Amino acid sequence: MKTKTLLFTGLLLCQSLFGQVIDFQKDFNKINEQLMLGLGSYALANFALSGIGYVTSEDEYSRRFHEMNVMWNTVNIGLALPGYIKARRGGRPMSVAEILKAQKKTESIFLINNLLDVGYIAAGIWMREVAPNQLDQEELFRGYGNSLILQGSFLLAFDAFAYYVHHNHGKELALLDKLSLSASSGGVGLRITLY
Repeated sequence: MKTKTLLFTGLLLCQSLFGQVIDFQKDFNKINEQLMLGLGSYALANFALSGIGYVTSEDEYSRRFHEMNVMWNTVNIGLALPGYIKARRGGRPMSVAEILKAQKKTESIFLINNLLDVGYIAAGIWMREVAPNQLDQEELFRGYGNSLILQGSFLLAFDAFAYYVHHNHGKELALLDKLSLSASSGGVGLRITLY
């Protein structure tokens, strides 16, 4: 009787853990889908506005500012579209270890991106500051510099928000990270790490 009760309890725990991992993965993908939709929407809007701005610009500074915005957001669209498709498809179900790895990788990517974003802003400030010394390229440096500041600032806010959302969602993994199930010819084992 005890064996059947333990086996039944173990099966319920397995099913519960598996269900939690599946739910977490669905939410993880939904977060990525929404983030990539947001990045893509920003990129398309910026691409369109700066595309029009580039064509209608009457001065070199404005043309260069819009030109860099178009180039920058071409890259953003190139990142957002495959990211959205991947998140929308969801992929195969992951194990606890795989979802933990994906969660940590995603958080790390957004943290590293934040450092890069600060670099973009700094490069934009530098370009704007050295612009007066560039003789025939002053407007290019000012336009590109201000575009880098704008785009880097948006990405800094975006990546910080994405990290925050994923990090908070990742807290749901705390319990799953402490539980592990194993099976052998002698039965099913459940290990709970208490520290």
